[in-house]
Amino acid sequence: MARTLLGFVLAALLVTAMWVRLEETGRSGSAVVIVLFLALLPTLAVERRRDRFTVGAVLGVSALLAASGAMNVSLSDARLLDSDRDFAGPLVTALREGFLDYYDTTLPFNTADFPLMHGLVLLAIFGFTAITGMLIAARRPVAVASVLLVALGWPATLIPGNRPLAAGALALAGVLALLFILRAGTTLSRGFAGAAAVGIALVAVSTVASASDAVSKPGFLSWQQWDLYDRPDDPVSVSYVWDANYDGIQFPKKKTVVLRVRVPGPRRSLYWRATTLDEYTGSIWRESPDFLTEGESLEEIDVAGLDPLLPKRAQSRRGWIRQEIEVEALRDIHLVGSAQPAKWRTGTSARVRLADNGALFVDGGLRQGQRYTAWSFVPDSKPKDLADASTEYPAEVERYLAVATSPNDDRPLPPFGATGRDALMRASFASAYFLRGHDRLYELAGSITKDARTPYAASAMLESWFRADGGFTYDESPPPYGTEPPLVFFVRNKQGYCQQFAGTMALMLRFLGIPARVAAGFTSGSYDEDKDEWTVTDHNAHTWVEVYFPGYGWIPFDPTPNRGQLTATYSPFSPAFDAREAAGIFPNGLSLETLRSQIEDPRALERREPAGTGGGGGGGIPAAVAERGGSLLGFLLVVAALAAAAILIAKAIRRRLRFLTRDAREVGAACRRDLVGFVADQGLDPPPSATLAELGALVERSYYVDPEPFVRAVTQARYGPPAEMGHAAPRARRELRQLRRLMSGQLTFARRLRGAVSLRSLTV
Repeated sequence: MARTLLGFVLAALLVTAMWVRLEETGRSGSAVVIVLFLALLPTLAVERRRDRFTVGAVLGVSALLAASGAMNVSLSDARLLDSDRDFAGPLVTALREGFLDYYDTTLPFNTADFPLMHGLVLLAIFGFTAITGMLIAARRPVAVASVLLVALGWPATLIPGNRPLAAGALALAGVLALLFILRAGTTLSRGFAGAAAVGIALVAVSTVASASDAVSKPGFLSWQQWDLYDRPDDPVSVSYVWDANYDGIQFPKKKTVVLRVRVPGPRRSLYWRATTLDEYTGSIWRESPDFLTEGESLEEIDVAGLDPLLPKRAQSRRGWIRQEIEVEALRDIHLVGSAQPAKWRTGTSARVRLADNGALFVDGGLRQGQRYTAWSFVPDSKPKDLADASTEYPAEVERYLAVATSPNDDRPLPPFGATGRDALMRASFASAYFLRGHDRLYELAGSITKDARTPYAASAMLESWFRADGGFTYDESPPPYGTEPPLVFFVRNKQGYCQQFAGTMALMLRFLGIPARVAAGFTSGSYDEDKDEWTVTDHNAHTWVEVYFPGYGWIPFDPTPNRGQLTATYSPFSPAFDAREAAGIFPNGLSLETLRSQIEDPRALERREPAGTGGGGGGGIPAAVAERGGSLLGFLLVVAALAAAAILIAKAIRRRLRFLTRDAREVGAACRRDLVGFVADQGLDPPPSATLAELGALVERSYYVDPEPFVRAVTQARYGPPAEMGHAAPRARRELRQLRRLMSGQLTFARRLRGAVSLRSLTV
């Protein structure tokens, strides 16, 4: 036992020391200790001479626990008949993304920026230490040396470091020490001095020889250049200017996924806020942040202790909603999350600054693949709660009651219900050249909300007027506003898009003495119930209104017709609206039955093709979380999922190996074999003698797609003139990817799943 434990500790130190060199900044050593403890368990099972089944079970459980912790994927939530949920699917995805990250960044890497790469380092430490420990317990010195050669040499080739010879000398000394420990028929003390002297001499000679130009040669494997995956030909990113623009908008027909947001728990339709537009200039709303923090690199930010407008109740985790966000193709300087953020885990080593509107600014902006977490305070605000909210606003809210009447005038307007308010407002309009023509908006807001007794009632009435009663039409190309103020023209013309709806409602609320601002970001997107995940595209970009209520903070309202639905009990346009409770709050101001009839089925709204920045999506009532399955069956299902993952990995490796060639003819042949393997997995069996034309005809009959571009490109790559073959080979690969994508689109989920786990393509 002593020999095994000593060898295990030495191997663990060597493996850990070599792999952590890949990381620029280290994390807590507790994670390394945990994976090493898990690696010790199968070693002890072998040492105790357990049978193979027991050793395999211990190794399997240890590996599952190590993978769960390293990749931050929960094993406890695994569900029956749902291998893509909660563990197996997310684990495979995390492993793949972490592996590909090594090709998209330089080494050493920052663990805050690339947590999945850090997880792979932990798994490498676990795997190599566990295997080495088991071989030590089995007294297999040659196998131990072979595994350590890979375990120590692999990270050394990834990043030699500043002192490569020192690392190599340490590795050689460790291997020699392990060989001595495992030497049969000796005690650990016998011959130690002589063995140590010989080992030191070997290390010294090897180090000196390696430094000599006569012996040292360049590496013969340029592994860094191997194309183990197909990089996107044209990386896509979408950027926005959030300041208001009333000249019209035009979005591309093809949607681009910009964010994926996973929200554990019941389904709830939230909006994803990037920033807020707090200042009205007399013509547009614009972003004008004041920063609460200096730019610094922080892994976590506790907003609850910094933002004075965040309600006290937000300091408790009750009411927090966690969002795990992945950046797909968004170029922006803001972290995007649901309002009101109480805590951020930034997922970046870049400097960040927190603004007084709750927005978090990132120096250098977001990067593709960045993953971060937001915890937002989302109060369960019922109509009566908001109607009873105080109008005693804190000093920090005064800026949200201001509308500039001159270049240097930022005085707040009188609050809602203040004595003599109407006279003061009329005097302001009479003397304010910045607000020429805006008195019409004030008069209109007053007439719409004349029966409102509270800021909440006024807010709901304005939302109702814009969405249903005012006769407005959503239009992304409205007529030009000419010399008239844009929002004044919008109310008269009644055609516009979300920026005009939100900007006008926010301005009317301020005229009424209600703190308001324009929020900019995205509607909910489309929901995947299997993953608890929202997919957000560029077409979901949107603006809405936030209204401040003491004790509850910033509450969202959406005045844009048919462009998203919040899950909110206080909004008349939410399926969760409590009409009975609200009946006494709107004595004459709202026709509740009419409003209820106008609320759309949230799933129908979610399926609608979005129109530009109003972006459809959104909408949805909370649904109960799916019930959990039995633990034993769940574990067996996880094992089956891992077996399926092994098949997928083997097929992916086989496919990549086909294309490790620069010869155009071989690339063409590889493309043909790849297509044959695809159709073979779907149960088709083209004869080995089938020509490319015959193979294309089979594909066309079976999948209703046009294979002609693929057939032409592969034919030219294999049989074309030498001058054209070099250009044809990459085109053949592109056509292959396109053809596979089209063919997959014709398959049902069951057929795709069956093809994914089929072994027939491995024999092609």
